[in-house]
Amino acid sequence: MEKNLYWVTDGTYQAAFLTTRDGVVLFDAPPSIGHNLQRAIDEVASANGVSNTVTHIVYSHHHADHLGASSLFGRDVVRVGHAETKVLLARDNDPARPVPDVTFETRRTLHVGGERIDLAWHGTNHTPDNIYIHFPDHGTLMLVDINLPGWAPYDSFNLNEDVPGSIAAPATAMAYPWKHFIGGHMGRLGTRDDMVVYQRYVDDIISGVKKALVTVDPTPFFTKYGNNAWGRGQDVPGRAGRLRLRAGHQEVHRRPGRRRRLHGQHHVHHPRVDPPRPRHRHPNPPMTDAGNSRAGSIRF
Repeated sequence: MEKNLYWVTDGTYQAAFLTTRDGVVLFDAPPSIGHNLQRAIDEVASANGVSNTVTHIVYSHHHADHLGASSLFGRDVVRVGHAETKVLLARDNDPARPVPDVTFETRRTLHVGGERIDLAWHGTNHTPDNIYIHFPDHGTLMLVDINLPGWAPYDSFNLNEDVPGSIAAPATAMAYPWKHFIGGHMGRLGTRDDMVVYQRYVDDIISGVKKALVTVDPTPFFTKYGNNAWGRGQDVPGRAGRLRLRAGHQEVHRRPGRRRRLHGQHHVHHPRVDPPRPRHRHPNPPMTDAGNSRAGSIRF
């Protein structure tokens, strides 16, 4: 990406790593990429004559589809994440996702091998623990599962636990100085223009919804289809009900007691499994220093 910061993708998931004089800092460990993460690190380290040892893994948030390969790097790695990430991973008790060794509440600056990484939590968005990862010397911001460049969110803005928080997150992201954006999914990096397009897209949806709430009379729909069951198919007879059940429930489960996850091992909120959490907001603005240089990436 720039200098010694690299991006890894399998076309669907993304991770990044930073080579330093003391070792490698890895950012997320998607299981879909798995051992190819170390393969990518080995190739870069060999080409540049630096260490290929992963010394730190920074967790963007607790979801398994972004962390499920963390255990591949052994026990001697320092894992870093938000305090709520530790709570949620302790709850999940998943050996593939060891709990972080180092946690923070609002801000943490990592200094590893002469490199700087700024971590910040600005409130609940996709999850209660999703953080902003800023590389001030590499012109890059990593914010996972909010804006996925090249892809339009459809269900709860990418299965977000706090939709208003997720809608607000891009403005916070734009307050940071960066040229390159890592969104966690899809096969390309983002730009500031991508974030602007995303914001306009969301604003357009909100505008349309507000207009519809004022101008559309829902009475005929309630009369025809019965009580609004939010896509679960209740009170809708015959094939229409089955189609609504299929369409509305595919993100959570196919039948009671069995959850079906959309993003691999994604934790999708369900009232019987994940109790609702309070929304948190943090008033402090992000840091505003930046950096620049040359690009490079690895793709599998």
